[in-house]
Amino acid sequence: MTSLEISLALLAGLAIAAVAGYNLWIGRRRAPRPAGERAVRAEAGARGEPSLSLDAAHAAGGDGDAGLAAEEHQSGAGASQRAQPTLSPIADCIVELDLGSPLAGERLIQLTRGLRRAGGKPILVEGLEEIRDDAPDRATDAAGERDAQGAGGPPDGAAPADWQPLAAGRAYVALRVGVLLANRHGPLNAMEFSEFVSAVQSLADQLSVLADTPDMAAVLARARDLDEICANLDAQVGIAVEAPEPLGVADLARLALECGCVERGNNRHARLGPGGEVLFSLALADAPNRLQLLLDVPRAPSALAPWREMLACGQRCAQRLGGPLVDDAGRPLAEPQLARIDEQLAQRHASLEAAGFPAGSALALRLFN
Repeated sequence: MTSLEISLALLAGLAIAAVAGYNLWIGRRRAPRPAGERAVRAEAGARGEPSLSLDAAHAAGGDGDAGLAAEEHQSGAGASQRAQPTLSPIADCIVELDLGSPLAGERLIQLTRGLRRAGGKPILVEGLEEIRDDAPDRATDAAGERDAQGAGGPPDGAAPADWQPLAAGRAYVALRVGVLLANRHGPLNAMEFSEFVSAVQSLADQLSVLADTPDMAAVLARARDLDEICANLDAQVGIAVEAPEPLGVADLARLALECGCVERGNNRHARLGPGGEVLFSLALADAPNRLQLLLDVPRAPSALAPWREMLACGQRCAQRLGGPLVDDAGRPLAEPQLARIDEQLAQRHASLEAAGFPAGSALALRLFN
């Protein structure tokens, strides 16, 4: 073998070893936990739409842990994202590029058009506008806002006023490109990081500037930590209506219309907030005579009371169909269990707020997707 062939073989071996090591780590993260451990979390490494188990609430008559547990199912893409997503120092790996001299937004938009994803993680690009002599107030305001925000960044991970999505008709003196560290597909992994760095380096080469990329080990450690935090806060609540007769698509459409829900495709309907926010979904369950209502806790704004809206909808459907409100196991839901779920959700919303990504915020929609 030539030296080139040997080098290629070694590189291939290292790549296979890295993938195998990552898969082993994911496997350990997803290993079953002891039966006595009722963690309110979603498992990392393909975090999905976790569902609510009411075993503890039933066993304790409403005084036990409602058991917000994870059940993997990749989705979330259908939810409306009305808020403008921005890069966050706590949720993104960010690389800044100093352009040296102002460049037109049109050109930068064209050059960055292909920067959308690295594997299963979205990429965002933002620009720092040129400060003109005729706009001194803007420079002062932006600097004051940065000082007020401090090193930890602005609330909810939003970008400072001077970093904005690229727009035509403007000139920029710097760019920053960021990749999300974690979402329901799991934490950023080595292959996704490498794809991101390669894309950023290619952009830097086209702009004839330097790209100071961070250390991969440190970034992946941050990604795992963030994923663990999100997994501990992820939850999805499901309730159902047990109808006396099998339900069809026409029955679902009629009930959805009566409850103010709109069609979202694939025979799924949703109640929307005033800004297009998805509060909960309504669909036929696997059982032929069951109607399923689902609340994706981190993605529905708590200020819009999504749980109470969903519960009211479920009770209306139960009255309309002449059947009881039940959990996924078909057990009737009494007032103590419903009250306990309300308490659990209030605690979860407070935890999401304390972590820096309130339910329904632009950052929460990115992390829990």
